[in-house]
Amino acid sequence: MIRQLFKLLLSLVLVGGIHISSSGDLRFGESLSAQSKKKKKSAKKKRSSRKKKSSTKKKSSRRKKSSKKKKEKSPSNASKPLPIVNKGPQINVAAFADELYQLSSELEASNNEMARATRFIYNDMPKKKIKNIESLPFLTTGDYEADARNNPNNIYIQRQLGLHYEAVNNWESAKDIYLRQIKKHPTNPDAHFYLGSFFAMLGEYDKSRQSFEEALELNPDHKGTIDAMAMYTNTPDQKALSNQILGMSSRLVPEGPAQKITIIRQRLVEGNYTDALRLCEEGQKNFPTHNGFLQLTGETELALGNVEDAKSAFQRSIKLNAKDKNSHVSLANLYFDLGKYVYAALSFGDVIFLDPEDADSRYMQGLSYFKAQEWGRAAAAWEDLLHYRPDNEVVRVLLPQTYYILAVEYNRLGNPSMGRQSFKNALSVNQNTNQWLASSMATLGGYYREKRMYRESLAAYQEVIELDPSSAEAYLGLGLTYWNMDEKDLAKSSWQKSMTIKPDNNESQGWLILSDQES
Repeated sequence: MIRQLFKLLLSLVLVGGIHISSSGDLRFGESLSAQSKKKKKSAKKKRSSRKKKSSTKKKSSRRKKSSKKKKEKSPSNASKPLPIVNKGPQINVAAFADELYQLSSELEASNNEMARATRFIYNDMPKKKIKNIESLPFLTTGDYEADARNNPNNIYIQRQLGLHYEAVNNWESAKDIYLRQIKKHPTNPDAHFYLGSFFAMLGEYDKSRQSFEEALELNPDHKGTIDAMAMYTNTPDQKALSNQILGMSSRLVPEGPAQKITIIRQRLVEGNYTDALRLCEEGQKNFPTHNGFLQLTGETELALGNVEDAKSAFQRSIKLNAKDKNSHVSLANLYFDLGKYVYAALSFGDVIFLDPEDADSRYMQGLSYFKAQEWGRAAAAWEDLLHYRPDNEVVRVLLPQTYYILAVEYNRLGNPSMGRQSFKNALSVNQNTNQWLASSMATLGGYYREKRMYRESLAAYQEVIELDPSSAEAYLGLGLTYWNMDEKDLAKSSWQKSMTIKPDNNESQGWLILSDQES
């Protein structure tokens, strides 16, 4: 049965009754004519394709023959060996990305931990803020007068106005203020003390004595008067006034501070410093608010040679009464004698703050800065002094020296414009260079020697010798520079030259003795 079906299907396929398409479908009913037409069309297509192939083959054979001839003429590049490229190890991008992510996360965690550990440190640090630069408030005369008008019964505000008038040299207005306060507050000893201090500043000691007596009659232990009298020791008139007022207070209050201060002064004059120091300590214990005992303690310790104890006493006196001018002066002079010139200048600045008219303190402030080799600050201090004392001859010699040193230093440091300006400033103060030029170069010689700039030091001293061949100090400084350079023979010859010019020059003689001992 199966064989019969298979034979039937085969016969149908052979006859054309069943057509199998390219897609696998069975199609019935196509005629034999249609099949024959298809066969004819396919035969025509095959013939045309054969003709095209034969023509293309002929053309390609011709091209191959010509290319072979060209290849025979020129060697082909294909015969050359290709360069060998060594490929590195393959990079695993995913692994590297993972590793980078882990490292970044660890770094972030470490930064967070560090920030938490140091948060207190950074909170304490001041943060910089951009602010507009504004000048400090400056109180004018109108400001003081307005404040005084608004507080007519406040004697201390009126005192500030009087002090301002004194600072601007308006003496009559200051006197009117103090007289008016005595009328308003006749039973207040401070009002009489203010007027007495004003007269004492003007040098009218008889009038000041009367005012101080009025203050002591109201209060025999008046602190301001007693402390002021303890400091009045600069001139004979001040000493006489102080003795009279303190004597009056001692009579009124035998056990008061005035009596103690009078006895201490007597012991200092007698040279009995031990007893004076004992009385100072007793007075300080009994009257702890009076800084006069601390001032006398400092003077006694200084007379005994106890410099540190004296300095401590002056500083405690200033702490107790910062407006005490004499304690500031004593401390400034102590620093100057010790060679601590910067601290001396600062202390003299405190004196100037309390008394702008103190020309001596202004001069000493400039001299302290000059010896400390602070040339700019020295020039500023002496310029201020010339506004108060234009006829100060000493400053008119020292100030040009300072400006000339600044000019030389500006030129050495490569700032010629500032150097020219400094030299002009020197000439504007004093055009007579013979008074200050040689001294300026001598100062520069010592300045360069301290900085171990020996070549510049020698040049400066040689300049001094050219300007003034008879300068024994120049040869002395020249010898010191040679000595620091370990040029012993040249140093000795310079000191010998200094001795021939000035035989009584003990400093050169001392250096010669020292050099002979070392040799």
